[in-house]
Amino acid sequence: MKHAYQLDNLRFYYGKKMALALPDLKVTAGKVTALIGSNGCGKSTLLNLLAFLESPNTGKIAFFGDQVRPEKLFSYRKRIGYLPQKPYLLRGTVMDNLKLALKLHGTSRALWQKSMNEALERLDISHLGAQQTSHLSGGELQKSALARILVTEPEVLLLDEPFGHLDQASCEQLEKFIKGSQQTLVFSTHDRLQGLALADDMISLVAGARIKSPLINLYHGCCINHIFHTGKINILLTSDIQNCRHVSIDPHEIVLSRQALVSSIRNQFQGRVVTISEESGKVRIAVSAGELFQALITYEALHELAINLGDTVWVNFKSNSVTAF
Repeated sequence: MKHAYQLDNLRFYYGKKMALALPDLKVTAGKVTALIGSNGCGKSTLLNLLAFLESPNTGKIAFFGDQVRPEKLFSYRKRIGYLPQKPYLLRGTVMDNLKLALKLHGTSRALWQKSMNEALERLDISHLGAQQTSHLSGGELQKSALARILVTEPEVLLLDEPFGHLDQASCEQLEKFIKGSQQTLVFSTHDRLQGLALADDMISLVAGARIKSPLINLYHGCCINHIFHTGKINILLTSDIQNCRHVSIDPHEIVLSRQALVSSIRNQFQGRVVTISEESGKVRIAVSAGELFQALITYEALHELAINLGDTVWVNFKSNSVTAF
């Protein structure tokens, strides 16, 4: 398996405050990776490091197997397209901005028109080519800034909270773009289920550290004798878990049923369906059962269960489906 990035014993500080501590992290080449976590967890800092806009205080980064050295940073940056949370375009038209990107990248003029047309068509914004950037909406500006990146055909795409300024139609279009990407793509998101649905791999961050959990169905409490008490429900854990303050259940590991299951599944909670929504080709079901549980199921499973809003269902999951930390 080829890795676009490999980080070893990496630490990054803002002044004396540690923002990231990553003993070992790999990003697979040619795959989509989602960075998930709350504000201040280190997502943007990690993207800045992957874009080589920042350098770690300690540790090493390898880029496609090449150990990163300061004298080669410029050549690495030319291979990366980075879309920040609040992108900006220069004055002029969208096409003017794309032409400048091609010029600075050293692309032959003979290829400019073809590259620009393909980038705009890929994002379905060909109609914006002649538009003045000062007249663009937030969503149009973001898609135009992404087109400016795509014209240079980067090996790696880094997108920081790309869904933040988009309407529903634009979000769906961007989701389709990400799912169809054949290059190394890393994006950050607050929506944990969205990350889980779109990405091949996930990196969950809490206070600058990686947690091996999708951080969905995340509950806080205490563990006593292998039972996790949230204050509302008790979740049975495997016997090897001695102490933890948080647990998380992967929504794919939750089994919904109309009746209580007669099985080895130890965690079973009865609740009421409060939300049914589409989630990138699957169905997100939210069930209030003491705590709010979110499950991802197929349309076939939804049809078989015949679930509707307000219905009573059972939430079932095994003890070994629980991630504790």
